[in-house]
Amino acid sequence: MAIPMEESIRLPLLRVITDAGGELTLQEAVTRVQAFFPQLTEQDKQLRLPSGKGFLFTNRVQWTRQRLVELGHLYREPRGLWRITPKGKMFLEDNWSSWRPRYSTGEHGIRERLKEGLIIDEARRQDTETVPPIPVLRPHEHFKELLRQIGDILGYYPEVEFHESPYVYDVVWKTFPKAPRPGFVFEVQDKGNLIEALAKLQHAKDTWGSRLFLAVTGDRDLKRIEKLVAPMLTGTFHRLARDLILFPPEQIERLYKSLDQNRDLIRKLLQE
Repeated sequence: MAIPMEESIRLPLLRVITDAGGELTLQEAVTRVQAFFPQLTEQDKQLRLPSGKGFLFTNRVQWTRQRLVELGHLYREPRGLWRITPKGKMFLEDNWSSWRPRYSTGEHGIRERLKEGLIIDEARRQDTETVPPIPVLRPHEHFKELLRQIGDILGYYPEVEFHESPYVYDVVWKTFPKAPRPGFVFEVQDKGNLIEALAKLQHAKDTWGSRLFLAVTGDRDLKRIEKLVAPMLTGTFHRLARDLILFPPEQIERLYKSLDQNRDLIRKLLQE
């Protein structure tokens, strides 16, 4: 008996998601990952958790996914789809060549530990059919994730928390992975310093000439947002006045919902 170790599943899981175009469901991911472990038998695949409700290998893949989310290699949302991040792709590229399958202890050891309830991690994780709960994102993180997904659907290469000294931008879209500058820059303002957000956008304009977008999550009405920002655009940040596009949260949500409903069609239209 040979059950793959959780650490050994990480790279194959990123591999199968990448090879599938960047996203997979749980069942698809489990099935494809199995192919990377030749010592994994049908008997191994049917080995159940101490609770008897779920399968050990499937459970281990699920918790590998959870760990990759914590590391920033997979996106936390949307529920039901596992999607790789740019950081995850880089991690895969940097480490794949040195990957080798690694397994837990042999048949006797695994069976005895199961009987005695000593596979603690799996026992605590309970059954395999329930994906670990996804915490509700704060508005700032929620809209960043929506903007990332919108860019991805439209065929751009989005990055979240893009570093360009002295600033960190919430979301940028590039036209190709190693583009020297982002074509689109988004700042999501949620109970923070509006002046700092505008300063970052001004820097993006001066440095890259990017298209600039500002979302203010605390107010969903465009006219009120315009009233809030207007004094600054006639003063310190007057050079942004003609270039800045205000992006109300409701517009972001409507746009995402519409694009997500037509995701497959859009991808076909964008295929070269």
